[in-house]
Amino acid sequence: MNPSPEMYYFIFLAAILLVSVFFFFRILTMLKKKKIWASCRNSSYLLFVLFLLISASLVGTNVLTYHRLTHESPIATLYVERLNKQTYRVELLQLENCHKTSYVLRGDEWQMDARIIKWHGWANLLGLDASFQLDRISGRYQNIEQQGMNLPTVFALEERKKFDLWGLKKEHQWLPWLDAKYGQSVFLAMKDNQSYWLYMTQNGLIARERNTHLQEAEKCF
Repeated sequence: MNPSPEMYYFIFLAAILLVSVFFFFRILTMLKKKKIWASCRNSSYLLFVLFLLISASLVGTNVLTYHRLTHESPIATLYVERLNKQTYRVELLQLENCHKTSYVLRGDEWQMDARIIKWHGWANLLGLDASFQLDRISGRYQNIEQQGMNLPTVFALEERKKFDLWGLKKEHQWLPWLDAKYGQSVFLAMKDNQSYWLYMTQNGLIARERNTHLQEAEKCF
């Protein structure tokens, strides 16, 4: 079995942690020997290592919340049930973590948006593929005038984090090796007792009506 990028990430964190522990005890030893200049020098090394550790933890943890993209992968199923005229209950099952939620959407169609992170250069060589995070689900009307007259039903699928790599790239375009953009939003007409499958590709989201069972969903049942 080939080591995953996640494994390399945790090994890297462990190595930095060991180095920081080494410098910490080295500083204590220098202080006991009253080598002030040497302890100050090692303190600066320790601060740098701790900064590296915190930065790697923030970036790595955030990246791991985005699911890795490989070709066309099924990522979610939706089941639609009609409650009233232009009102539907949508059950969403995310296949990555088998997380199931239910939403009441108004309109004629459901729409899904996702955030996508794409890596370039050395990041690709290190095994960081494009990753995604489902961002929101909403209802929409086919009639534009009706869409403007009614309040939208929109639900966030992920909580906003204080540190978000996607948002950081949006604010600072100069950051290297990283692209952060929305994948294409996808929407389909809501039909009573209809199932849908949602796929993610390197180019964005794809949705299909589908009532057949896929092997990828077996782990959630």
